[in-house]
Amino acid sequence: MEGAAVGPGSDDVPDRAPDVASSVRGARRGLTAMFLASGLTLASFLSRIPSVQADLGLPAATLGLVLPALSVGVVTGLLLAGRVIGRTGSRRLMRAGVLTAAIALPVTGLAAGPLTLALALCLLGLGAASMDVGMNAQGIGVERSYGRSILVGMHAAWSVGTLIGALAGSLAIASGTPVWAHLAMVAMLVATIGVMALRRLTIDDRVTATAPARFALPRGPLLPLALVVFASILGESTAGYWAGIHLRDTVAVTTERIGWAFVAHTAGMVGARLIGDRLVGRFGRRAVIRASGLLAGAGFLVVATVPVLLGGVAGFLLVGLGLGSLVPLAFASAGRVATNPGEGVAAVLAVGYLAFLIGPPVIGALADTVGLSAGFLAAGAVIAVLTTRKLPAAR
Repeated sequence: MEGAAVGPGSDDVPDRAPDVASSVRGARRGLTAMFLASGLTLASFLSRIPSVQADLGLPAATLGLVLPALSVGVVTGLLLAGRVIGRTGSRRLMRAGVLTAAIALPVTGLAAGPLTLALALCLLGLGAASMDVGMNAQGIGVERSYGRSILVGMHAAWSVGTLIGALAGSLAIASGTPVWAHLAMVAMLVATIGVMALRRLTIDDRVTATAPARFALPRGPLLPLALVVFASILGESTAGYWAGIHLRDTVAVTTERIGWAFVAHTAGMVGARLIGDRLVGRFGRRAVIRASGLLAGAGFLVVATVPVLLGGVAGFLLVGLGLGSLVPLAFASAGRVATNPGEGVAAVLAVGYLAFLIGPPVIGALADTVGLSAGFLAAGAVIAVLTTRKLPAAR
């Protein structure tokens, strides 16, 4: 019975690690490098969006129509990955994802117009999604070999990769480096990391899977996990889009301080992922998910009710600390309850990405009608409710 699972890897008790083979430790290091490369890839492009807009002379409205092509590619990648990972295995899926992303990344800087940019972004999203599903499916297998939670720490590497990518992008802009040259260098680095990391991976999903992989909407025990991912992405997108606007318009800080809230949020995300595995080892996966959701909700409450600089920075720090562990823990649980880890990850992630489509317009509408603080309260309430639902036990 799933609910009776006790011992290493259970959601109900702290994990205890068995002796780990050197090959599995090598696989963990390789996957950590892959997570870093994935974060570096997306952040590098995002950091150059203003440059791409200026190079192509795109009005803001046109840019707003082109950028969703990245999400189209991501969703397409999730649909495909969930169907093929059982036949190809996560290593081949990651290899295809790295190759696709490495080709698409510099092409975004060479685009001659909005149509070619949209096609390049769709390809980049396709590669990123393939990497994402493959990394998490492989990570679930490595985590099982360890007998304890390690996936959260791997996601910390993704966050570190985004910080490196954002910093490198800022330096490239300051030095006047052309977009295509900057992104070509990143693509070569990502491809090199991918080749070296893939050699270390050991889990063969084609053997460990107990049923053919297919994409399906999450049902049964996967549904509450999908809602956890939705809640986390809702919180991340709300912080990403509205933190600076809150400090500028509600708190009325000076221009140079507008970015402080988002920096605090990002720092909280990294911190949560650095300590998340240890918390799971002590308290269990489900307890950490529930506590994290409540912490994120409390953070949004602070942001909404303490409209000063310290309240905004402290509140978004709490939001980051609360959200940081949710996605990797939901992925790990999905891989344990699904018949095929890759299928489980793809299904819950597809639902999670709906938050990118639903969250921003809803928060924006609330901001225009009753104030941005109401939007933060709504986001915090949704996160708290969705993360404290009954969660499945691992098999």
